[in-house]
Amino acid sequence: MKDPNWKKCLICGDSRDVIKRIPDNSIDFILTDPPYNIGKHSTGNIPLPGRSAMNNDVAPWDWVDFHPEEWVDEFIRILKPTGNLFIFTTYNQIGKWYDCLDHRFDASNFMVWHKTNPAPKIFQAGFLNSCEMVFTCWNKKHTWNFISQKEMHNFIESPICMKPERLSDPKHPAQKPVSILKKMIQMASNPNDIIFDPFMGVGSTGVAALEMGRKFIGVELEKNYYQAARIRIDNMKTQENSSAGVLREPAIAYGIERTLFDIDDIFGEENPIPQTISTLPEDSLQPIIKWAGGKEKELKYIIPNAPEYNNYYEPFVGGGSVYAALRAEHYYINDLSSELISLYQNIAGQNMVFFQFADAVDKSWQNAHSFFLFNGGEIIEQYLAYRENQISKEDIKSYVSEFCKRNQKGIDAIIEPILTYDQSTLFSEMKKNLCRKLTRMKDLEMQKHLLPEEDLNDNIETAIKSALYMTFRAEYNRRAKECINDEYYCALFLFIRNYCYSGMFRYNDNGEFNVPYGGIAYNGKSMLKKLNFYRSKPLAQKFKDTTIYNLDFEEFLNKANPTEDDFVFLDPPYDSEFSTYAQNEFTRADQERLANYMIHKCKAKWMMIIKNTDFIYSLYNQPGISIKTFDKEYLVSFMNRNDKKVTHLMITNY
Repeated sequence: MKDPNWKKCLICGDSRDVIKRIPDNSIDFILTDPPYNIGKHSTGNIPLPGRSAMNNDVAPWDWVDFHPEEWVDEFIRILKPTGNLFIFTTYNQIGKWYDCLDHRFDASNFMVWHKTNPAPKIFQAGFLNSCEMVFTCWNKKHTWNFISQKEMHNFIESPICMKPERLSDPKHPAQKPVSILKKMIQMASNPNDIIFDPFMGVGSTGVAALEMGRKFIGVELEKNYYQAARIRIDNMKTQENSSAGVLREPAIAYGIERTLFDIDDIFGEENPIPQTISTLPEDSLQPIIKWAGGKEKELKYIIPNAPEYNNYYEPFVGGGSVYAALRAEHYYINDLSSELISLYQNIAGQNMVFFQFADAVDKSWQNAHSFFLFNGGEIIEQYLAYRENQISKEDIKSYVSEFCKRNQKGIDAIIEPILTYDQSTLFSEMKKNLCRKLTRMKDLEMQKHLLPEEDLNDNIETAIKSALYMTFRAEYNRRAKECINDEYYCALFLFIRNYCYSGMFRYNDNGEFNVPYGGIAYNGKSMLKKLNFYRSKPLAQKFKDTTIYNLDFEEFLNKANPTEDDFVFLDPPYDSEFSTYAQNEFTRADQERLANYMIHKCKAKWMMIIKNTDFIYSLYNQPGISIKTFDKEYLVSFMNRNDKKVTHLMITNY
């Protein structure tokens, strides 16, 4: 039953799940600050000598695609007819919000928050980022508290959030001043109205709502921000006695006076709200890892053509796109790559040591970005002098050498302390990559055209991140000669899979991985989303119902022994001259062995997706075996074995 005495509801979880538990027409005011998608367009937080970095409202989530159209239906459903919707946004997103919402409300407008102390601009060749937009919309008879003509301009001016209001631990890059939030709440809601913020951060909207006598529901995905919001909101009455920017445990003991309520208490829902991060519906799980030849794009052919079955078997699981997409009573997966199976096992067992190393690798990647922000301006200044022939090629090489020596500590600090590595490698790679990039850039500019400032920035950041990539690649290759921590090695394997050029996995004659960094397009990538997915509840449930093997395919099938009520999906290495599969050869003899087993020994229903060659077709052109072909647009029966346009085969025994 709904509790009329509730004031605040704070949830650590995914808003996409929580919002589905909120009834129709129940929220008075949605006031929120979602991701802006500005990571690729922004200089990010700006380091300043002798002081902490100048906040520029950029965070890891701003590198992740955010699509307004995925949220508007739920926003509209839960909003009361008298409600208002205010969304902080920026230039690259406001048009998307307008396209999604304008035609669905009677009125839409925007506000501008002018920051009187914006972050400085390193290159003084454009406007400061001193304005932030707020997209607003409502229907007729909406709640509106008109104060006075002077106070109702769609323009709010204030400094960005600074101490003592701004938290220092954790520091949220987009924390909004409570003063401007209170003004919006005063305009667009009444006392005891319900304010909802699905991207709560450290809880500023909640603080403003409660100070204005409203009720508040806030959701936050990141646990550290959620905890900060919870403590901050519970400390509201006593925070003036706290040290500036420091959070303390709630002054009110929960056993004496209940202050925090759940959705159940508010709306009387029967089902509990998910309390874990990154929850996803099981039928939309993403692949486990990027893998050459992954079948994610072919799922539109595979799923409709799968038979009815009880258990699922996959001898060549690879990146796991089919395994992740299908449902079964139990799953049996296998791969001959010990590195890949180690990753699966670490995720399945929620190995905290692995996650510590993986988080540290990802944090090192973000540290490389910070190093670029702090030093990029200086490097480009020297490059411009080189480009204009004010200094020679030898001078620019000398500058890079001097720069690296002068910034030795900063270079060493890029890689997190938990990660052991040869410091001389990172130093050497930094020097080599910067020299190569600067000289190469001038050659290209002289041959073609001068690059804009944004491209110069991208190239310098690429050189810095390539140096880090090459260092981690060297550590990965060191495993062949020295024994390094298994979990650390697995984290490096995951990193390289995400950042190597085109996802290629190629080894030289010495058994060393030798694919270079992916380049500019990879600069903005982050493993954070993938690591959160690895910790998610649906994936944990999937692995709970999964048995993992690291065997030859025939040994796996003999041991797992699928029955006639089961389904085996096969995505073996292709028949080609490049037959090495994750350092394991898969020869034509192996193809013949596989065909013989599946046709003559396997009791289960099975499907194989494989590239067509005359050799493969000849193996499976047998009685009782169905062969179809699919291209990008269609799936048809294979009638003409001489059709050279055929690219892939779908082979089944049913």
